[in-house]
Amino acid sequence: MKVGIIGLGVMGTAMARIIKENHELALFSRSQDKLVSFAKEVGGKTCKSLEELTDFSEVIVLAVKPKHLETVAEDLDPLMNKETLLLSILGGVSLEILRENFSNGTLFRVMPNLPLLSRKGMIGVADEATISQEIKNKVDELLKGMGTTTWIDEPQMNAFTALTGSNPAVIYLIIEAMVEAGISMGIKADVAQEFVLKTIEGSIDLLRMEGNTTQSLRYQICSPGGTTIAGIEELEKRGVRYGIMQGIKHICAASEGHG
Repeated sequence: MKVGIIGLGVMGTAMARIIKENHELALFSRSQDKLVSFAKEVGGKTCKSLEELTDFSEVIVLAVKPKHLETVAEDLDPLMNKETLLLSILGGVSLEILRENFSNGTLFRVMPNLPLLSRKGMIGVADEATISQEIKNKVDELLKGMGTTTWIDEPQMNAFTALTGSNPAVIYLIIEAMVEAGISMGIKADVAQEFVLKTIEGSIDLLRMEGNTTQSLRYQICSPGGTTIAGIEELEKRGVRYGIMQGIKHICAASEGHG
């Protein structure tokens, strides 16, 4: 497919690198210096205007900041036709808002997360009964190689964003806290991080084994009156579990307020 990407921020460039492996790629950014250097890096076509990009593209990935939606849509919408597939990765921007700004093209609300850089991303696409399977297959083909793509109902997209799009930042914060605990106990930072990451990898693999649940595994580790349950009790006293839940729910609420 011929794919155009508008916006070369973190997510736009991440998607471009993978898309270029299997598709023809065109790029547009208001920053010409960034456009030229990145296009040279990945081998994509540089476009000096939205018209040039639209003429080239069967599929357009809209990767600008949400605050720029109206400005970009005003210029882009008249250039598209009904057959153009427009994939918006603007966080918190619903299909309803997209339709308020675009009268042309087939519109998709897509939420990828940054782990797609390691090809283990989670990509959510808002599902609609009116979209044919043929068109869905084209979207799946475009997102191939980025990780796991799932089609979900539009009302769940903000929750999906909180659990997958934003949650890696929460996970990294938790990892930082674990590493810094190791540092405070006399372990070098890089060694502590390797210990933590290997422990997390093993814990996830164990959890995926048939019959295991988080609770059953915790109970195997927590000996009666032992050190682990003492540590977990301290975490519960400090509201760590509640804080994580509320933080993720707050992300979801913020997305709803934006969208």
